Amino acid sequence: MSFKNVVKFLLGPILFIVSIILPPLPMVSEAAGIVHAPIPNAPQVALAVMIWIASWWVFEVVPLGVTALLAPIIFSTLGFISWQDSLTSFMDPIIWVFIGGFAIANAFQIWGLNKRIAFNLSTIYRGSNPMFAAFFIACLPAFILTITGSITASTTIVYPIAMAYLSSIGFMKGSFFAEATMLSLAQASTAGAMLFLISTPPNLVAKKVIESCCPNVTITFLDWFIVGSIQAFIGLIVSWILTFKLIGIEVSEINLSRASIEDKVKSLGPMSTGEKMVLLVFLITLSLWLTPGILMIISNFYPQYGYVAGLIKNALPEALPSILAVFLLCLLRVNGRPLLTWDDFETGVDWNVIFLFGGGIAMSKALTGSGFSEWMALIMSSSQFEWARSVWGVSALSAILSFLITYPASNTAAALIACPLAATIAQSVGVSPIPAVLSAALAASISSALPSTTPPMAIVYGSGYVRLWSMFKVGMISDIVRLIILIILEPYLVNMMLALKGLA
Repeated sequence: MSFKNVVKFLLGPILFIVSIILPPLPMVSEAAGIVHAPIPNAPQVALAVMIWIASWWVFEVVPLGVTALLAPIIFSTLGFISWQDSLTSFMDPIIWVFIGGFAIANAFQIWGLNKRIAFNLSTIYRGSNPMFAAFFIACLPAFILTITGSITASTTIVYPIAMAYLSSIGFMKGSFFAEATMLSLAQASTAGAMLFLISTPPNLVAKKVIESCCPNVTITFLDWFIVGSIQAFIGLIVSWILTFKLIGIEVSEINLSRASIEDKVKSLGPMSTGEKMVLLVFLITLSLWLTPGILMIISNFYPQYGYVAGLIKNALPEALPSILAVFLLCLLRVNGRPLLTWDDFETGVDWNVIFLFGGGIAMSKALTGSGFSEWMALIMSSSQFEWARSVWGVSALSAILSFLITYPASNTAAALIACPLAATIAQSVGVSPIPAVLSAALAASISSALPSTTPPMAIVYGSGYVRLWSMFKVGMISDIVRLIILIILEPYLVNMMLALKGLA
């Protein structure tokens, strides 16, 4: 192990030990007393554990899922959370939504349904404007394919299509148009992370945090679409325009190789039985995910349907369609082969993300049990934080915090750190935590200035078409613009969503 790696490894435990042996910070003992914590400086110890975990997440000292196991090991040993509560966090119902999303995405890839969608989307535009050509060839397919639950998969699918397209019309490495096209592809996938509840893990982190701190609120797939889709579409358009304006492409008109693209569509042949069955399972799952939210909104306008909406909501938690999707994909067969073999399922699930999310849930529970929330409340009640004692102030603070964490850490790790903090800060100043948590989760999906910030950026950087300075310049400007738009719009969108649910 190199000296640099040794430093990264030791940094977390050292910060943990230093935080513990320091004299109690202001108001720590008072907060611990409020919740009858097992030790007098419990909130400070909880902060120390979180710093250790965050440090290892940021530097990826060990696999992120392994680091997440520190949460139950330390917090349960200290008595901040029972072993049962901490370990059952790794099989929380929300985790099955992850598993279902991974299974569907893998089935799309195995049966080639993702390529068919991408190829057909690329045939829509028939003009010669280079910006619009890139939008329909690269951006829109990548953005739409995030419905499969993976921005990495959507980029991977469209990447070779965009490369082949650029090559077929004579744009090679060194071309500004080629660079802008590849950058806009990655930006579109990153924007698509906000589109659906399953598009990226931070979205489900926000759902879990909100439902934990607001027992009467359920964030459905439709609710997420209301608050996330507008930000996603804005991100798609803003990043696409800024990419081409900042790169300054060298052509004003291009000749599209329509025949080449149409040949690729024809080469797929008619839709296979396997593709049709995978698509059917996906549509059934999506319908079941959306139905409770639609019925709850209808019941808000027509109260006589409230009883039925409540029954459906209780009978159709988000985990049920996910489990059903896994069951159907592994059960249904085409020519004797399951849509997903058990090996396909095992390898298709990102277990690193599953453990990462479970550890985040355990950490969130332990922060509550330690009195950490009460400590934040006491701190936020001081005069220095008067500016943040509003929905807007807390939402802006949460979004900026989450956005900054994504540069050294992954977007999932950023959400696992920022979303519980956003909820704690909001509750401490007496405002709804929902806008703050959603802002934090969405801000975790914005960063795109470096290859390390998100997998789509790393993928297109590996093409050799994209210069690091161009990625940084476009990414920073696009990220800041999108963050400002998020801070301004998100409280309005959340209020609209809550009004539709009858909770405003």
